[in-house]
Amino acid sequence: MRTRTLLVVLVLSLVAAACAGNDQTAATAAASDAPFGPDAFASVASSNLAVGTERVLITITNDAGQRLPSPDIPITMELWLDGRESQRQTVDGIFMWTIPGVSGLYRAIVDLDVAGTWMIQVTPNGGEPLDPAAVTVYDDPVTPAIGQPAPRSETLTSADGPLDEISSDTDPEPSFYELTIAEAVTSGRPSVITFATPRFCTTSICGPTLDLMRTLAPRFPGVNFLHVEVFTNINDPDNLALVPAVEEWGLPTEPWVFVVDAEGIVIGRFEGLVAGEELAALLP
Repeated sequence: MRTRTLLVVLVLSLVAAACAGNDQTAATAAASDAPFGPDAFASVASSNLAVGTERVLITITNDAGQRLPSPDIPITMELWLDGRESQRQTVDGIFMWTIPGVSGLYRAIVDLDVAGTWMIQVTPNGGEPLDPAAVTVYDDPVTPAIGQPAPRSETLTSADGPLDEISSDTDPEPSFYELTIAEAVTSGRPSVITFATPRFCTTSICGPTLDLMRTLAPRFPGVNFLHVEVFTNINDPDNLALVPAVEEWGLPTEPWVFVVDAEGIVIGRFEGLVAGEELAALLP
């Protein structure tokens, strides 16, 4: 009887071990199917996409609000017009740090042939697709489009007052405030124009964007680099007001970076995060 009891115990132990092994295998498989975690979802971080070749930004977040993109998790994106599911394009997402070592997002260049509601579905390498995210594509952008003349806006310069009154950057680069936009885009030199408000930025990207400009400017001495503070009254936060140039350029968010060629024509428009190589590719 004792031998039989021991055999039963042994069999039950083996069954339990097998079940535990199956559970572990299932957990491992589930983890590999969800590299971002089980509650991850994709959002479109681009607010002003229009018909044509566009640059789209995608964030991956979980229910706790944590940013999940990682340089170790490559992704692809599938895009289609809502109702036209059979006609899809697939592009690779390129990872970008928003705050180095802390959080990031993905960018991709896409072709949008008609206005309407478009769906974007992210698939992490080795994982299952996330739920599609919807985004509105317009006939025309609200900002100056590529190929259009840059607005000749009159903006504040260091001649108008101390830098701490015209820039919320904690370490403003003086050369970024020597010219108005109007002077820069009619100077016969290319220009990089950054609209940003480091102190009041809602995206946490304004400061890093200006840090990038400080890095790039010495590499391109023949290019005008400008920072346009988004607000006036920056030393009176209760009475902030948009500077006229923000409305003249139709900016719905911040930061924005525009590249204007020597003839004053917009050749690059970047909402939110921009990489140095993206700008350098447009500069002489």
